[in-house]
Amino acid sequence: MTKIREFMTGWNSADNGFRPSVWSERTQERLLGTARSTRGVPNFRAFDMIGQPNGSVPLFHNDTQRIGVESVVGAQTAFTRNIDFDLLLLQFAGSSTIETEFGIYDMKPAELIHIPGGIAHRSTGSADCLRLWVKLNEPVEAMFGEDKHRSHTEFTVTRAGGPSWTASGAVAPKGAVVERMVSWYDRPDDRTEVQRDYADLVGVASLKRDEKISGIRKIRIFDVFWEITGAGRGPGPKIVGTRNFMMEVYNTRGQQHAFHRALRTDEFGIQFRGKATNMSELEGSVPVLPGHFYLVPRGIAHCIRAEDDQFLRTVLYSEQPWRPAFDATRHVFDSRFEAATRIVKPADWASAAAE
Repeated sequence: MTKIREFMTGWNSADNGFRPSVWSERTQERLLGTARSTRGVPNFRAFDMIGQPNGSVPLFHNDTQRIGVESVVGAQTAFTRNIDFDLLLLQFAGSSTIETEFGIYDMKPAELIHIPGGIAHRSTGSADCLRLWVKLNEPVEAMFGEDKHRSHTEFTVTRAGGPSWTASGAVAPKGAVVERMVSWYDRPDDRTEVQRDYADLVGVASLKRDEKISGIRKIRIFDVFWEITGAGRGPGPKIVGTRNFMMEVYNTRGQQHAFHRALRTDEFGIQFRGKATNMSELEGSVPVLPGHFYLVPRGIAHCIRAEDDQFLRTVLYSEQPWRPAFDATRHVFDSRFEAATRIVKPADWASAAAE
């Protein structure tokens, strides 16, 4: 029998993070697969649930958060202004260009952008563009900026077994354009549209009246590590936070030092690179590959074991329970993803560890 530690945590709304609670000694074999719950969702491949180009699949929601995935193939013609909620976009595969009132931003795999509420935007994506979207009714209170980058890594994500979508070649208009205003509280049939001029919409905003300062933040999420995470020194970097929501990143090697039982948070994760095994009371041991998604309901002890040295993962936490908005067994495609890595500038800590 394998002895393993377990730690329980609460939630500290003041700094969007965990509040340590209790440490326990467990037996790993007596934890794995021993739970049954109607709140469980089997591991799934969210991008394989998008059945058509420019499709969007909602995954989870609660009173202040909505999470889903989308493909953006070619040009969006209209702009969207989210009136009363913030938007996070994480590029998983392909590339996209986002035109906003603060300027134009190019997105590559493993890049995250925060578009504050009230800022108009539209995207143009490559044929293989896949993104995670997170809509937050509570404004983002903290987010890493480019000053947190400790390295420079570029990724190219290749998809096999998926669709062969082709961008139409249509060009987004740059004269008269339509802006769609969207409210968190809109009903399905609500519509609010405004006629705008492109020149008065893109790159015209600033946080200060007489000085150009962008209100958008964009980071390379896997360039912010200061160590190997989960090996005894604590969790990964908390890259985004609201009062009830947090996003972290992990680069674990081997098995994490303990099982984690979150008493006040649900956990949702996306494997970006490398092979892993998810271990939990609910599902036992489950293999995880790039492009795989999982949910750990609150109260369920769980742990990660990286099966190679390529492990990279994004993890989201919510103090409010998530309700699934999809069928986790319905997959239109059977894709395999592989992330090729180019290190432009290694982190100082990684270079020292390799010596």
